[in-house]
Amino acid sequence: MTRALATAILLVTLAFAAPVAAQGPPEPQPPAGLCLPGAAQHVVAEFLDLTEDQIAAWDVLIAEREQAAGPLRDAIAAVQQQLDDLLAGPDPDPLAVGGLVIERRDLGEQLADVQRAYVAGFEGLLDAGQLPQYRFIERAERAEPLFPAFRMVDLLPPHWR
Repeated sequence: MTRALATAILLVTLAFAAPVAAQGPPEPQPPAGLCLPGAAQHVVAEFLDLTEDQIAAWDVLIAEREQAAGPLRDAIAAVQQQLDDLLAGPDPDPLAVGGLVIERRDLGEQLADVQRAYVAGFEGLLDAGQLPQYRFIERAERAEPLFPAFRMVDLLPPHWR
C-alpha cells in the first residue's frame, strides 16, 4: 500500500469518526418525575430530612419569594423590551439607553436581594445536622463544572453509567 493511499484512508476514516466522537455521550436525563410540581422540593426535603414544620415554613418562604420576585421579573422584562425597541431604532438616544441599562441593573440587583433573602431564610430553617448537608450540596455545585475534565482523564466514571 502506498503512503498516499494510506494517508487517504486515514483521512476518510477520520472524516467519518470525528463527528461521531465530537458528539460525546448523551446528557444525563433528570430522574423520572423530577419535573413534576413539588417533586424537586420533595427530593430536597428527603435529602435534608426536613420535618413537616420545616417544609411548611419553607413553603411560606417560597410564596414570599414569588410574591416579591414576580413584579421584579415583570419590570425587568418590560425594561428589557423598551431597551430592545430603542436599540432596534435607527438612531437610539444614548441617554435613554443608559437610563434603561441602569434601571435594568437596579431591578436585577433587587431580584438578587430577594433570592439572597430566600436562601438565608431557608438556611435559617435548618438545624445543626441539616446545615452541613446543605453546605455539601453548595460545594458540589461549585465543583460540578470540573466533572467533565475529571471524566476525560478517567478520574470519575462516565455519567451515563
